[in-house]
Amino acid sequence: MAVASRRDVLVDTVYEAVRRRLVEHDIAPGARVTINTLAQDLQVSPTPLREALARLEGEGLVVKRSLAGYTAARLLGERDLDELFEMRLLLEPAVAAHAADHARPDDLARLAGHLAEMRAATEDGSPATLVLHLRHDALFHDGIAALGGNSLIRATLTRLHAHAHLYRLRFQEGMAEETRREHERVVEALSERDPDTAAARMRTHLRRAHARLRTAAGTPAAEDQPARRRPRVRGSTA
Repeated sequence: MAVASRRDVLVDTVYEAVRRRLVEHDIAPGARVTINTLAQDLQVSPTPLREALARLEGEGLVVKRSLAGYTAARLLGERDLDELFEMRLLLEPAVAAHAADHARPDDLARLAGHLAEMRAATEDGSPATLVLHLRHDALFHDGIAALGGNSLIRATLTRLHAHAHLYRLRFQEGMAEETRREHERVVEALSERDPDTAAARMRTHLRRAHARLRTAAGTPAAEDQPARRRPRVRGSTA
């Protein structure tokens, strides 16, 4: 059992290291992932790396093709990005509302710590600290998801955040500060134990984040585009 436990810890460590490289563009979107080279770089054998890549394939962060090996996932297309945020808007406001009912002082202090790190990174503005900003942005959202109490929703949101973060290294001036301020308003609602306000502020944050990422990706926000017909769902009255 101890051997299996050590192996699981190693795979988890390798998984986190490769995932971070993908999200932070150390491995560029669409780039080939050479197992032997990456294993040597991480100072591990190819076996735990292959297991980690299999997990990342399940999250859609890498793609495996027959006889070609692994490549890093490309950035989501316009429609995929829209659908990603549509899913986040269904889940995260409800999670924030639940968190408002369950957040304890130490939970709020942890979220405040992530905001402080984001603030420091925003004030510095260098590419290295922008990566730090993104890291704490992810931890902030994960912290709220953890308070939501649903492990399946938390795991789903972790996957969605990773794809959204692939765009965020294209942040333009002012975007990081806007993000942090929106986060602060969410935390205010959590500290006031106000589920409805927490949900509303999370919804506002996600809509604005979506618009910022569309700008970063070079496409207009949804409200700036011509209306697009959506497929009608059976039984829908919309």
